Amino acid sequence: GMEVPLWQPRVEVYLDVSGSMPDPRVTRNAMTLAAQVLATGAIRAGGRARATLYSSAPVVYQEWCRSERELSRFLMHYVGAGTAFPFDLLRESVAGCGTDQPIRVVITDHDFDHNYREKPDNARVFAEAVRRSPHFVLLLHGADDGWMTPYREGGARVIPVTDREDFPGVAAALSRALFEGV
Repeated sequence: GMEVPLWQPRVEVYLDVSGSMPDPRVTRNAMTLAAQVLATGAIRAGGRARATLYSSAPVVYQEWCRSERELSRFLMHYVGAGTAFPFDLLRESVAGCGTDQPIRVVITDHDFDHNYREKPDNARVFAEAVRRSPHFVLLLHGADDGWMTPYREGGARVIPVTDREDFPGVAAALSRALFEGV
């Protein structure tokens, strides 16, 4: 009815483009494809998306975007180097979005765990983002159950990715994480 506001999806993607991830310009990569699908899906549903590519330093598409082509081109960049998840940027996003928090998806590998444990404040930033986001999903390549436990216990939906070329498996797991129980 008129008294209910129209919900428009918003997706914020953090894509690991460090040296341990495949370069999407030269090889197939389910992780980059997942980022592309998430951004495109939100835009085609009438919503918006934004993305951060991170490695040693983040490369941010900070403005909310409605152009599939523009975000797709952005997501196809590759940096290499080491992994440094931008917890400060995540903190700013949570604060800046106020009561209209987006769905957040972090696409990374086992290096994320080192970043998470590096500073005590990182766990607090992560927990606050998970608590305030309608969905918070981690797509983790090379994950084992031992180090995924704190993220799951904190409320994040964790998707282990065993093969970066398993497009159907990653898509099905992502779909379950976002839509099961809805």
